[in-house]
Amino acid sequence: MNIKNEEQKGSALPKAWIVPIRLGIYSVLAACSAYIYFNVGDLGITHYLVIISIVAVAAMALFDCKVSDAHWKKMEKSSESVDGK
Repeated sequence: MNIKNEEQKGSALPKAWIVPIRLGIYSVLAACSAYIYFNVGDLGITHYLVIISIVAVAAMALFDCKVSDAHWKKMEKSSESVDGK
């Protein structure tokens, strides 16, 4: 059973990293939004490409955090059901 748990742990982000990663991503997205708001008249194609790239990476990281959070909740629920019996 330990081998199975170790394999499952490797597929998710560590539980302690999920909230700090989310906060970092949200602050980067807020900075991008502020940059766009204050420089809307001066933006060029390269600015848009960089901002789209940042948003795409942020979306993937947020999705990974969501999947990892669901994984850890599922693991907690299964360990509670095993301990409760």
